[in-house]
Amino acid sequence: MLCLLWMGAFGDEHLFPGVYRDYPAGKWDDWSWANRDMANASPVRSGQRSIRADLFPWSAVRFHCWGGFDPTGFTHLEFWVHGGTQGGQRFSVMVAIDGIDRAPVPVTNYVSAIPANQWVQVQIPLTALGVAPGNRISDLYFIDRRGVTEPTFYLDDIRFTRPLPSTTVSVQVNTTQTLTPITRLKLGMNVAVWDWYMTQPQRISMKRSAGFGVLRFPGGSISDEYDWRNNRSRRHGNSWGTDTQGFLNVANSIGAEKIICVNYGSGTPQEARDWVQYANITLNGSVRYWAIGNENYGSWEYDTHPHRNDAHTYAHFTRDAIQLMKAVDPTIKVGVVGTWLETDFTQRMSVTNPRTGQTVNGWSPVLLSTLNSLGVVPDFYDIHYYPQDPGREDDAGLLLSTRDWQEIMSRARQLLRDYFGSAGDTIPIFITENNSVAFNPGKQTTSIVNALYLADSLFQTLLNGAEAFVWWDWHNGTEVTNNNSPLLYGWRNWGDYGVIASGYPSGVGDPINTPYPTYHAFVLISRFAKPNDVLVSVQNSHPLLSVYAVRTPSGSVRLLVLNKARTTTLNADIRIQGMTLKTRARLTQYDATLDLQRKAPITRSLTVRGTTIRQSFPPLSISVIEL
Repeated sequence: MLCLLWMGAFGDEHLFPGVYRDYPAGKWDDWSWANRDMANASPVRSGQRSIRADLFPWSAVRFHCWGGFDPTGFTHLEFWVHGGTQGGQRFSVMVAIDGIDRAPVPVTNYVSAIPANQWVQVQIPLTALGVAPGNRISDLYFIDRRGVTEPTFYLDDIRFTRPLPSTTVSVQVNTTQTLTPITRLKLGMNVAVWDWYMTQPQRISMKRSAGFGVLRFPGGSISDEYDWRNNRSRRHGNSWGTDTQGFLNVANSIGAEKIICVNYGSGTPQEARDWVQYANITLNGSVRYWAIGNENYGSWEYDTHPHRNDAHTYAHFTRDAIQLMKAVDPTIKVGVVGTWLETDFTQRMSVTNPRTGQTVNGWSPVLLSTLNSLGVVPDFYDIHYYPQDPGREDDAGLLLSTRDWQEIMSRARQLLRDYFGSAGDTIPIFITENNSVAFNPGKQTTSIVNALYLADSLFQTLLNGAEAFVWWDWHNGTEVTNNNSPLLYGWRNWGDYGVIASGYPSGVGDPINTPYPTYHAFVLISRFAKPNDVLVSVQNSHPLLSVYAVRTPSGSVRLLVLNKARTTTLNADIRIQGMTLKTRARLTQYDATLDLQRKAPITRSLTVRGTTIRQSFPPLSISVIEL
């Protein structure tokens, strides 16, 4: 078991997720009804911006967290306040739990007086704010509760804090307690028609080295405007670089499974049927998994139906498409796209949840209820997750967000169970898009922080029941005008969803085919976990050291160790139970220093003493130990 010791404790920046750091951070958004400036240039406590607040009677600087913040492990809300030219402000602080306000706490309970012309730190215990175990914080307020106008003041560096852990970590691996098998579907990558170079030998070799077990095509929202017959966009009329045959050739050459998303937005069930005929019969492509469209709940998707982004229309299209597609190839699996909440993406009609009796009108309940009434049980349920909005990126918040998967998967499973009964327990959940930010990627996507998020997120999805994981994406493009804040770690001042550089636009970012840290993460993941391996139990509660272990069919063990601390080396004692170890092991490691030097992961040998591995892991590092 891991021990948290006060001797040698450290306060690494990545321990403390931000609510505001130059901007509302992570999943937090500005829902204020006070006069305020969220990008105030002076005074500033740290970074480049602070919040100027002018509270009129009963107004508030309010932050809303979509999905809610899980405060497990955190003890205090911390912020800095500057009293402006007058000082003496007496505003209150309060939180809402799942939308229900808790009692306000006067700031003067924790600072005797807010001084003029200087910054002062305030720390409020979460218990004083009414936060109990199991709560999720949906809102945070800095509010006037006295009915007066407060003199102008400033806020900065708002974050949640926790007890400082030790730099020494004890980890216990039980090789006899198996959890979930590794399959090809769990090691996936999105590829797209816009990649004109997908079939080049170098690209194929890089995909093979990364160990991708499944490829998804034709690429996100392009799916709903894609004419597969002509390899063109119905929306814009342009042609694309890689067609169905090219995709199948690439997937077959690396031994990967395939997922194809048929065109719901501007296609027909007959067109979906013909694609199955072409891919699996004409080309003998063995495409086992097919999805009906992509994020069809969203207004950003191209949709030519009379009712756009309509779950009822989508359900009837799905019924017709499945019948036609499986008549061609009865071995295929056809899935539907959804979310994990009942209130997302309001629909024109409502349904009643059979379990709760509540009337709801989100995309997912309307879709699942309609499918059930049509006698259609999908072969898988397809969901996407991007934990941050663009311009809100926060490294500590991103690295913490991998624990969201427990809530996401639990809610998604409950939805399936609610609307399909016992059959809902058997519908696999596929995660077919995941990355750090929803759109407009900034420098965080090309930093090693995102590589650590990728590795941690992948295995958290699997431990929480996902049957497929597909990262977004293989090859995209350089973005130079998005969030490149100096508060984010990373030396590349550009963003890119791709795991390798596209070379587009020319002269910007890295040369074509240059691997980003996320690519190196996949290479290390492929050394750690292979199809037919099984994840085994690991006991470790350190907030910045994630450890995963697999047992191979031959009985050997591999470890994946992620040090998510920004500046702190962590020293781990890893005890292996259930097997006899040899005296030598192999360590393959990638860290921030190698990234800065543009080098690939390095490999060296380790000494094993009895059943324990003692090893130091540098900050921002991904390590694989093969025993």
